[in-house]
Amino acid sequence: MPVYDLGAGHVFARDRQEALFDLLHRMELADSKQRIDALSATRAELELAHDPQYIDMVAATSVEAPPPEILDRAVSFGLGTSDNPIAPNQHAAASTVAGATLDCVRRVIHGDLRHAFNPTGGLHHAARRTASGFCIYNDLVVGIRGARDAGLPRVLYVDFDVHHGDGVEFAFDDDPSVVTVSFHQSPETLFPGTGRVTDRGRNEGHGTVVNMPLAPYSDDESWWHCVRTILPAVARHFRPSLIVSQHGCDPHREDPLAQLQLTTRPMRQAATLCKTLADELCSGRWVATGGGGYQPLRVIPRAWTMVWAEMSGQELPSELDASWIEAWQHASDQPLTRTFEDTPSPPSPEASAAAATNERTLEMLMGSLGV
Repeated sequence: MPVYDLGAGHVFARDRQEALFDLLHRMELADSKQRIDALSATRAELELAHDPQYIDMVAATSVEAPPPEILDRAVSFGLGTSDNPIAPNQHAAASTVAGATLDCVRRVIHGDLRHAFNPTGGLHHAARRTASGFCIYNDLVVGIRGARDAGLPRVLYVDFDVHHGDGVEFAFDDDPSVVTVSFHQSPETLFPGTGRVTDRGRNEGHGTVVNMPLAPYSDDESWWHCVRTILPAVARHFRPSLIVSQHGCDPHREDPLAQLQLTTRPMRQAATLCKTLADELCSGRWVATGGGGYQPLRVIPRAWTMVWAEMSGQELPSELDASWIEAWQHASDQPLTRTFEDTPSPPSPEASAAAATNERTLEMLMGSLGV
């Protein structure tokens, strides 16, 4: 599989998932029968989410030395910025991420799989004509449009990333067949500055957009209270044919790019809830992806192993494999956490104030939903 590489030193590191796959291997949680070779999305499949001119520009900037006239134009497509620098092979790598999510969707739709997980996916910021927030092609939009084109009447998209799922919401905010639900840090305090509680969709899609912006310093209890209150009510009202979820683990308290204060515990609970709702409402059809997360050794391997364990119905021991800790400790400047679940955070005035703010936002949102 081509490597999704935004350049040396970029926070969206090219090797950010190697430790995850090694942990799954060492703990014998994903054997060869459960792994699927990634397929690259075709040009027509990429056009489910993106304008042809944008795809042309990504391809043109993915060579070793793009000509100056291409580089001059690239910025208008969001390429060549600090978030999305130009580097070789980006078109091939991003096409493979999109193809993998679409393949997961198709296998679930056709009944080959009940659930499927693409941890390399979840690139939710990419827009129709622009790269954004480390995201080049929006694999989620490709997958959801692929599901609709295959005849599924309703798709529910759920985004647990600390950043608003703007690229997915804006792709479908006028489409009554797709509901988007995003739990994210408040747009006044974090990129991309969108996803307000009052945003409900446009035209025929009015009412299909659900945003729960959370106050900085929100903890496990407040975050999970919002998720378990909103998501089942929306899902049971909408009754989707497929659930697609994005499990960015950057709400974690150790993440350097945001200020939520979650441990890994509610991340596992969120995966369990998605599976429960999929089993209840849409014959188990559930596709999950990864997403954000900028602690590639201390958080990503644990959080996404927990998602996979919930999806695949496997029990996890309380502790990570000791040989994995030994193999990866040298790459971390802090001791690696040996347990899947973190020690709970102590109560704090900041968390209490955030919970009170979240409760007011939740009351406003639930009052507007009519579910």
